[in-house]
Amino acid sequence: MRDGAAWPSLRASQAGWACVRIVIALLCVLAPMAALAPLKKHYYMTVGAAMRWPFACISVLCILGAYAGYVRWIERRRVGELGGNGAAVELSAGLGIGALLFTLCMTTLAGAGAYQISGRNEVAAMLATIPGFVTGAVFEELVFRAILFRILEEALGSWIALFVSALVFGVMHFANPGSGLLGALVIAVEAGVMLGAAYMATRRLWLCIGIHFAWNFSQGGIFSVAVSGDAQQGLFQSRLTGAEWLTGGQFGAELSVVAATLCTLAGILMLMHCVRTSRIVQPSWRRAAV
Repeated sequence: MRDGAAWPSLRASQAGWACVRIVIALLCVLAPMAALAPLKKHYYMTVGAAMRWPFACISVLCILGAYAGYVRWIERRRVGELGGNGAAVELSAGLGIGALLFTLCMTTLAGAGAYQISGRNEVAAMLATIPGFVTGAVFEELVFRAILFRILEEALGSWIALFVSALVFGVMHFANPGSGLLGALVIAVEAGVMLGAAYMATRRLWLCIGIHFAWNFSQGGIFSVAVSGDAQQGLFQSRLTGAEWLTGGQFGAELSVVAATLCTLAGILMLMHCVRTSRIVQPSWRRAAV
């Protein structure tokens, strides 16, 4: 048992070291993204959509490689969160969950008369959205789940880490078109909590990446709905009409009360699974007191 008087200093030291590690990890992951940014801008403006795939593959490999290098050299351990054993199953499950959730959302909106399909675009329009959505899903899940959530969880426990990472994830959407404070809070609850719980359930990134990608791809690549305020042209020619609380307005269906309800329920179910299977990590000072 540790002396109770030592707990505040233990908390402070653990939190401080966690912040240092988060900063170092972010710098490692952001460095290749920053280096590729000028090339990406030029590349995307001068080549056809089909040629964006190689660039997306290079970007993903650089991001994953930078993170793996950080873990190996700074944390000095195996990169278990990117482990291959079971990765295909978890990724497939994530793809299914993300696609199912958004399809249920759009089916509900269509039934309410808020979503109408007027035609169909070429399949190439749908395929052209995939490279960007893949890169975005991998990058954001590395940053918010593998770095922010994971490192905070080791020091502060699962619940604090989930709250902070979800809140930061929501705040990062604050300035998006049609978002604002309400939009940021909705994204924090519906997506931040669900994706954090998905990581807790597996301790790996594949389920999170699958959900994140499939949600965005279904939204923009198939149903042609704005993704976080960014207008999309996917497979269907469509439009959302009605009250913003129902359709999500300019931000897209992510801010719909339907999407918020479905994803929040999914997140709660995942958290219940984590509690039942003892996947909740206690704060470091509580572990040290045992």
